[in-house]
Amino acid sequence: MKSSTITAISHALPATSLTQAELEARFGAKELGAIVRMSGIRNRRVVAPGQTAADLAFAAAERLLDSRGIDRSGIDLLLFVSQTPDYRAPATACVLHGRLGLSERCACMDINQACCAFLHGLAVAHSMLVAGTARRALVLTADAVTTLIHPRDRSLVPLHGDGATAALLDAADTAAGGIGPIELCTDGSKFDKLIVPAGGARRPSSPETRVETADAGGCVHTPEHLFMDGPAVFHFCVYKVTAFLKEFLARNGLTVADFDTILLHQANKTMLDLVYQAIGARPEQRFYYLEEIGNCSCAALPVALAQAWREGVVKPGSRTLLCGFGGGLSWGAAVIRWPQDANAAVPGIVDVGVVSRAIGG
Repeated sequence: MKSSTITAISHALPATSLTQAELEARFGAKELGAIVRMSGIRNRRVVAPGQTAADLAFAAAERLLDSRGIDRSGIDLLLFVSQTPDYRAPATACVLHGRLGLSERCACMDINQACCAFLHGLAVAHSMLVAGTARRALVLTADAVTTLIHPRDRSLVPLHGDGATAALLDAADTAAGGIGPIELCTDGSKFDKLIVPAGGARRPSSPETRVETADAGGCVHTPEHLFMDGPAVFHFCVYKVTAFLKEFLARNGLTVADFDTILLHQANKTMLDLVYQAIGARPEQRFYYLEEIGNCSCAALPVALAQAWREGVVKPGSRTLLCGFGGGLSWGAAVIRWPQDANAAVPGIVDVGVVSRAIGG
């Protein structure tokens, strides 16, 4: 029987840092201290002016393809998974296709998703590889979520950073390992708990949508910036996701003990600790990669996976449980049984200074 597996993965981070000292000057040391204790985040990598999520994805993909000597003509599926595309049209995947010099016989599409984005990209690529409609897939997961956040929004700025990954997927024999099972879930009735209310077709930009307001906590935002209902999202992540993970494992005849590593969306350390504790994950099964880079939104989970490979936490022959959750509201999980000959790690890029290729001024 056919499956698919990740045969290489690389991640890219912007060179620019937004340090704790800078945010203390902006928001105050006392306020930032409380956020650090809750989030575990002390530094963030953020895109520079003129730099986009696609630039980060391009850098990650170039590093992966060049370091492995991948034949670009053999890639026949390119997915760009992000909520910060370069243009409203065309799909950013098409733009990246041209920049990467891929074959014309390559399907390209964008998937607009938030913190569960990587699992959606995996599910689509895996399904097409198993069905035989693609032979080799390149899944680029990237976000420049800091461009959606008001610079004086104290509730969001200290938590978020930007990043990207490139993952190469190939068909595999299920006997050797691979991806699956995968489950994806959505509660669209709560779409407004994480949202940029204005700037799209439903509520176009206008002078009114650019008016700044401050909430009771002193956080400044406009309808054209990201809004998060913090208590609702926290409750969702801790309770809904925990219950889902337990049900997911039971439905598939698995237990927490079956996994060498359990990787969760890198939202904040308090939230991760609560989920890990609730499902009974042992300390050696847990992995964190957010202290120096922040919550990279849709790229957070695959960036953590790439880093876990670099550190030797994820190894050939091991089994990994991935879980993503966030805007939509959406959540999901996937199991990866790494083949014994797996060698997915590619050295990460931490100094990306690519300037976007703007068209039309």
